[in-house]
Amino acid sequence: MIAGACTPSATTQVAATPATQQTVASQIPGIPNRPDLVTAVPFYWKPNETDEEQTKVVIPAEVDGHHGIFIVDIGAPPFFLNRTFLQPSPTGGTDTVTDANRIPDTAGERPRTWDKVRVMVRIGTLLDTVTDQVMTRLMKGSNPHHFNAFLNHYWGNFGWNFSPRLGNIGPSVLEPFETIIDYTHRRVVLIRLDSAGHRLVAVPAYKPIWSTPLVDVERYQDGQQFWGIAVRPDNTLDTLNVAENTQTKVMDTGAPGDGELLGYPFLSHLGVVGFNHRTHQFILYR
Repeated sequence: MIAGACTPSATTQVAATPATQQTVASQIPGIPNRPDLVTAVPFYWKPNETDEEQTKVVIPAEVDGHHGIFIVDIGAPPFFLNRTFLQPSPTGGTDTVTDANRIPDTAGERPRTWDKVRVMVRIGTLLDTVTDQVMTRLMKGSNPHHFNAFLNHYWGNFGWNFSPRLGNIGPSVLEPFETIIDYTHRRVVLIRLDSAGHRLVAVPAYKPIWSTPLVDVERYQDGQQFWGIAVRPDNTLDTLNVAENTQTKVMDTGAPGDGELLGYPFLSHLGVVGFNHRTHQFILYR
C-alpha cells in the first residue's frame, strides 16, 4: 500500500468542464448536438510524455463531482479509483481526501480489503450510473449497497503513467455506450445505446465498415470478464478472410506490446476502433 498527502486541487487541475466537452462535440462534422446521447472527448496530453505514456488513451472525466484524468483501460473490467485522493463519504459515494477529513485507509492487496463506493460518472456530457456485476462476484455475491467502484492503490498508486490521476475507466463504465477510440483524431466518442445495443442517435461521422464478435474472456477465477477478439497466429487481424482469425486474445488499451494482450500498437494501427458490449461487436469505422 502506498499512502500520500493530497490537496483538493490535485483532482481538478486537468479536467475540462462539461460545457467545454459539449462545444467540442458540436464542432465535429457528423456528430449531432445531442449532449444527452453522444459526446466526444479529446485525449488528454501533456508536454514531455514518456514513450509509455504515448501509448495510453487518457481523458478527463468526473466522479461524484471530482474532476481528474483517467486512463481508458479496457483491460481492467472494474472501475478503479485512486484512494490517495478519494475516500468513502458518509452517503456511500466519495469525498476528496484532505488533512482535516482523512479517514483510515486499510486498502491492502486483495479486493476484499479495498473500500467500495457507489458513484456517478460524467464523461464529457454523458452522465451514467455504473452497474457492475463483476463487483458482486468479487464480493462473493453480496452487494446490497450496489457498489460500483473500488478505491485502492493499484498500479503503483496510479503513478504508473500520467500521475496524479484519479483512476482507470474500464468496461463496467463503458458498457452502456458504443465506445469509439479514434486514434486518428485522438478522441474518445461515446454513443448511448438502448438495451438491445442500438444507437439512440445517428452519428454519421462514425460509420461502421467491419465488425467481428466480441468475446467475453474470463482470465482469472473471480468472475472478471475481459473483451477479446479472434486474430491470426501472428497477432494480426484479417478483415478479408475471417477464417484466418483463429486465436482469441484479450484487448487492453492500457497495455503496450502485442503479446498475449492486444494493446498498443495493435489497436492504434487500426485507426478508429469501437466496442459494443451489448451486441458483442468489435467495430472498425471509415
